[in-house]
Amino acid sequence: MGTIFRSEKMQLVQMIVQNDAAHAVVEAFGEEGIIEFRDLNHGQPFHKRAFTDEVKRCEDVQRKLAALKHALEADGVAIAEAAKESMSAAELAGVLAEKEEELNHMQMQELMLKKNHNALLEQRHVLELGAGIYAAQAPGSSMSAGGAELEITDFASSTATSMLSYIAGVMPRLSMASFQRVIFRATRGNAAVYSKAIDETLHSYDLKSGETEAVEKDFFMIFVAGDVLKSKISKIATYFDGTLYAYPDMAADKAAMKREVLKRLGESSEILRTTAQMKTAMLTDVGAHFASWNFTICKDKMIYDTFNKFDYDVRRKVFVADAWVPESKVYDVYKTLSAATAKAGVETRPVLNLIETKATPPTHLPVDKMVYGFQALVNTYGTPRYREVNAGAFAVILFPFLFGIMFGDLGHGTLLMLFGLSMIRNEASFEGKKLDDLVEMCYGGRYVIFLNGCFGMYVGLIYNEAFACPMSIWGSGYDRDKETIIHPPIFGVEPAWHHATNKISFFNSFKMKISIIVGVLQMTFGIFLSLLNHLEYRNYKKVVFQFLPELGFFGSIFGYLIFLIFYKWSVPWVELGKPAPSLLTTLINMFMSPGAVALPENAELLLFQGQADVEAVLILVALVCVPLLLFPIPFLESCEHEAALKKKLAYKALEGGSAHEEAAVHEEGEHEFSFGDAFVHQAIHTIEFVLGSISNTASYLRLWALSLAHSQLSELFWEKLLVEGALEPKGSSAANMIGCWVAVIMWIVISFMVLMVMENLSSFLHALRLQWVEFQGKFYSGDGIRFVAFDFKTIGEESSE
Repeated sequence: MGTIFRSEKMQLVQMIVQNDAAHAVVEAFGEEGIIEFRDLNHGQPFHKRAFTDEVKRCEDVQRKLAALKHALEADGVAIAEAAKESMSAAELAGVLAEKEEELNHMQMQELMLKKNHNALLEQRHVLELGAGIYAAQAPGSSMSAGGAELEITDFASSTATSMLSYIAGVMPRLSMASFQRVIFRATRGNAAVYSKAIDETLHSYDLKSGETEAVEKDFFMIFVAGDVLKSKISKIATYFDGTLYAYPDMAADKAAMKREVLKRLGESSEILRTTAQMKTAMLTDVGAHFASWNFTICKDKMIYDTFNKFDYDVRRKVFVADAWVPESKVYDVYKTLSAATAKAGVETRPVLNLIETKATPPTHLPVDKMVYGFQALVNTYGTPRYREVNAGAFAVILFPFLFGIMFGDLGHGTLLMLFGLSMIRNEASFEGKKLDDLVEMCYGGRYVIFLNGCFGMYVGLIYNEAFACPMSIWGSGYDRDKETIIHPPIFGVEPAWHHATNKISFFNSFKMKISIIVGVLQMTFGIFLSLLNHLEYRNYKKVVFQFLPELGFFGSIFGYLIFLIFYKWSVPWVELGKPAPSLLTTLINMFMSPGAVALPENAELLLFQGQADVEAVLILVALVCVPLLLFPIPFLESCEHEAALKKKLAYKALEGGSAHEEAAVHEEGEHEFSFGDAFVHQAIHTIEFVLGSISNTASYLRLWALSLAHSQLSELFWEKLLVEGALEPKGSSAANMIGCWVAVIMWIVISFMVLMVMENLSSFLHALRLQWVEFQGKFYSGDGIRFVAFDFKTIGEESSE
């Protein structure tokens, strides 16, 4: 059985079933979601596979569905939840073809109606705006056109027979200036151009592409002498996307045309409304069935994609499929296979073979919604190797604990916990809905946020801090009058330290040592987890020549450092009348000057009796562990390879193999194993572990740095904004009251932005770095292949990784 601690044991199975039952079998396994099919045609191009045409037909249907979905979103029509419908892919293709044709017809008709309605609007603006210009240029008046005087006579008209003609229309405002310059040059100034801005936004419609664009337009009216120039100006106006409209000469004709235009506008609006209602009704019907149609076609496409992974025997009329399945589900696979073939009406019983293989199985980790967020953090680094200890099982506690050390504050931790708890309690309002990227990220990690807040509260209780204010929930063991310690604190740090003059020096030293202790203990735990991996893979040589040397080297240096920290805390140096020795100096002298601590002149460096002997033994252990970690494993792997190769050759000899076959076996073995590669790999691992032990331990000092920064920033905002700006009495005037409220609001906003957002993100990223590199680097490979079950429930769901 698999747990979150280690992936499930997987079994490779082979199914041999008649072709007539193929669809029923694959559909049944899609409903169950317990197996992952292997691609038996790996490397074969898609177009050469057996069911390429069926997959393409499904993709065509999906494109039609995508077009319908775009129309639904454009009209704001909601998509109803999926309802089961007994419809085949072929029937669905016919239904969608009808819906697509109907929608295209409606959209084209609606576009033509809108274009006609827009033209009527433009005609109305021409009649209204042209009246003022035409009236100002009444017969007998003159107008300027490029310095010349054009006389408006009784014969001024838009007809072809007049001596002085005019044209009217509308044009995009962006083109108007260029249009006027071209007219002036083309007519050599013998045209009078008048224009006015149309205060209503009009539209431009393209019947070919179906695109609609809102355009600001201007009305123009041009007076020109002669039909030749009039024709020329008309062509130029068309080039600049202008539209020409009729403008009658007589007032009665203009009034009649305006009444006709207004009447047709009313009719057009009614037709557009009716058309929109019909389109909405049709789209509402589509929206009611869309989810079901999408599920049906996605399901069929998944089935045909799976068919392309099978090996079909045309002569025997059977298909062969290989699949990975958890060992606990093998019997369920057989039951599903038998039930599906019986449902398909196939009398021949299917064959299910269990296959032994050296192929690496996929990693299947059953996770619930609480562990999901932490497992996603681990999988971002890499999927666990098959049967490898899963780092996600320990990230549930260790990651929030590291975060809490840096973010330790009861007040801030409570706010973060409440935010995570609110998302957990309102899962129903978020689940299955399309969320913003930031909201989706927070919702997916809601349990991470919740536990981060809980551990922030816990460490805040240890620090005895809430919003940077010292707390004394458990009472104090310090007598301020006598300036003596009566008893140790019941829980956490002594509250009196928050009021001491050397507060920063104390917390600086305390948090630094705590960071080292936590880091060394966590990395030691990671080394012990590597032992579980070696035992699981039965790699006993790594137990002796990797786990033990790593533990010996790491423990002899950094385990000794942890011992010195606790020993230094346990000794009352003040009562002994001598300063506490420096741990850093002690550790450096341990390697640079072994045994010097035993000399009389270095008595102030001595922590305990026999220290020189203990350090000599630890140095010897560390020095011995390095070659033990470097050399034995490559030689043992070489011996194992040679033994396996001789065994193969012995079997070949018993079978009567030739020298050529023996050489082939030897060459195959050399290709699979290289002593040089093995030695280089082990050398890299040794160097990385030895040097990484130092750098990784130093990396845990980020716990100290961020914790100190968070505490000092909280205290700074509290003292400067809230205490000095709002809480200290400054009188009762209105200005002082307003200043107090401003200070409180600034404290809330700055605390939220800096401490709850920036510091939260910083602590999260640093905790993630410690989880990935310093902790997981001791035991976690992360080069596994994720188990992806063939499951119809994944239809419509977005990938989480």
